[in-house]
Amino acid sequence: MARLSIEITPKQHQKLKANAALSGKTIKEYVLERCLPDVPINPELSSEEALAQLSAFLKPRIEAAERGEFSPSTFADIKQKARNNIQS
Repeated sequence: MARLSIEITPKQHQKLKANAALSGKTIKEYVLERCLPDVPINPELSSEEALAQLSAFLKPRIEAAERGEFSPSTFADIKQKARNNIQS
């Protein structure tokens, strides 16, 4: 299983910890649920099954992009908006 590490401020950590606790979840469960809401968390999936779920998750987004339905925001805009949401 892969590991992901991110650097966050102590304030962001406390906010994540509190929100997870209020939801009755671990920080890992809370973050995964928020980041991948349409993808169920199942550690027993094989790589092939996980890839199939990822493909199904991404398919409507890829199709929308191919139809020209996408956000005009840059990655930097999206990242800044996400940081502002976390810090507020």
